Amino acid sequence: MRNVIGLSKVLGVVLISVVLVAISTTIAMWSETLKINTYIHTGEVKVKWSAWECSDTGPDPQAPGYNNTEGKNVSRCIVTVEQNDTEGNPIKLNITLDNAYPGYAVNITLIVDNIGTIPVKLYQVNWTDLDANDTAALSLRLIQPCSTQIEPGENSTYILEIIVNQAANETATYSFDLELVFAQWNEVNGP
Repeated sequence: MRNVIGLSKVLGVVLISVVLVAISTTIAMWSETLKINTYIHTGEVKVKWSAWECSDTGPDPQAPGYNNTEGKNVSRCIVTVEQNDTEGNPIKLNITLDNAYPGYAVNITLIVDNIGTIPVKLYQVNWTDLDANDTAALSLRLIQPCSTQIEPGENSTYILEIIVNQAANETATYSFDLELVFAQWNEVNGP
């Protein structure tokens, strides 16, 4: 029994010695702490229409196969701002072709500005509210730039081509919506 008590005293002394060495090492150690305070400010995807112009600036432009050798100015092409964003930037245009007829053809040149802080690319083109009667009466084409990427502070030109076909009815109204959706450049495949 005496050996067990002696052994436990020795183990107790060893344990106390180890604890004292650990405490004294901790107290004697010099240290310095590095910290990081991080802020992440995200950018902004933002585009607007900055300029627009219709090719009908005098005698009515004609589709291939039609002519206006007399230089008649019968129709009008009117482009106006229909909606601005909360900062007053044009984001929706209204195009009206007044007194149009078969063979009348216009190109509307549209300038898109990247007023955000992140490069953008054209992600999607949506033609809506265009029924079978409209597609028979109108030929529509959006001519896009070779690369749709727009760097911040730069712009790109798109051309909307509208031709009134022979199938158009007299005194009819045709309408459609065209929506260009831009997204950050690294989420869009293609040019």
